[in-house]
Amino acid sequence: MKLLEFKKDLKSSIPLIALITSINLVLIALGTYLPITIFFIALIIVFPSTLLATFIKKRYYLLYVFVVTILGFLVSIGDISFIIYYFLPSLLISFVFSLGLINKNEINNKKVIKIDKYILILFISFLNLFIEIALIYLGLYLFNFDIVKTFLTLFNLENNEYVQYFIYLIIFVYSFVSILISFFFLTYEIKRFNNEVVFYESQNNSLFFSLINIFISLLLILSSFFFLNFSYLFLFISFIILIFLIYKEIKFEKSYLLLIISSVLILISIFTIAYLKDIEPIYQFLFLNIVPLISSLIYLLKRLIIYKFKKIK
Repeated sequence: MKLLEFKKDLKSSIPLIALITSINLVLIALGTYLPITIFFIALIIVFPSTLLATFIKKRYYLLYVFVVTILGFLVSIGDISFIIYYFLPSLLISFVFSLGLINKNEINNKKVIKIDKYILILFISFLNLFIEIALIYLGLYLFNFDIVKTFLTLFNLENNEYVQYFIYLIIFVYSFVSILISFFFLTYEIKRFNNEVVFYESQNNSLFFSLINIFISLLLILSSFFFLNFSYLFLFISFIILIFLIYKEIKFEKSYLLLIISSVLILISIFTIAYLKDIEPIYQFLFLNIVPLISSLIYLLKRLIIYKFKKIK
């Protein structure tokens, strides 16, 4: 029996659960007693549990979470910060990651729930962002540990007048990059272990991406007046969605329209920023928002025109 194939019962699941538990206990021990390894472990810790969540039934995964959490606290007794800040969030993220994996034979099965891998990456990045923010406040109020202040002091940024506007952006970039690395690592390794399982990719959700991007771009405009701390976070997210949108248009529609329009808009916005000398610097780069906003509006218009043309025809 292959180790990495779907297990139908608890008996056949136990060897894989034991293996993944052992791997995670080693990672917990390294993260707890060799802090220098944390940044590396943080990038790979999602992988073992995702493999497990993919190849066993979900109720057995809950059993695994219970067992490995207890053992993890025992291994890291005396310093549970790695468990709280890295390992426990990885269990939730691993479970969500596994929902995007599907057997190749079931891709065309309409009864099977399928989640597009790009939507999955964005969703998990948001989830990771909220978890990180919650843990920051948890550390602040329960342990009197301000991880944000520690980070800013490490890079000598605590006195920078603009850094407060980029805190949420920095947290999201870290979340997004770590999730992206985990995704590519998972894709590569799962292909090696079991090439029948893949991350699903839909051809029909570009319209959804364009609508979401328009909404986020409008949120950016609103936040620039009332919640400037979130503005650059929204700007980064809107550009990420635009990149996904351009990629999908090129791959599935064989069109470079959005890429050309976005490139032209970037040049226009850069020239606009160069002439905005009377506006406070923190606001100047928000004019880059015209790129994802107008590009998404044009793509939406394009799809509506194509839809009406097909309907008339």
